[in-house]
Amino acid sequence: MRAALLMSLLVGCTERAPGPEEPIWGKQQCAHCAMLVSEKAPASQLLTTDGKRRFFDDLGCMVAWEDREQRQVKARWVRTPSGEGWVDPAATKFSGGKVTPMDFGFLPDAQGTITYDEVRAAVRNKAQAPLPERNP
Repeated sequence: MRAALLMSLLVGCTERAPGPEEPIWGKQQCAHCAMLVSEKAPASQLLTTDGKRRFFDDLGCMVAWEDREQRQVKARWVRTPSGEGWVDPAATKFSGGKVTPMDFGFLPDAQGTITYDEVRAAVRNKAQAPLPERNP
């Protein structure tokens, strides 16, 4: 009897790791740029340690938001290369030069060769690049 009680207490106290959730496609705003999250392939999301979930219309927006907000992140997800679910960005590869909502240009790709750390570095370099001069 004690063993059963102890086991039920352990199971009840075990916190299940949070997983990804689907945004409200076409209605959910990107936490960084406020555009609507409507395209699945470039979408991403994260969960902060305080339990707040943020959705992004472009992987570059997620990187830029993290740099700007400096929040502790519990988990991150991007679409799988097949587009059928979500995966930790550190567990997949990316291709660059793609058309994405905010023109960061990175998409998950089973044939890709770019790591998430390389994506982050490229997004940071783009964010720090000077804007081109305009002729009046």
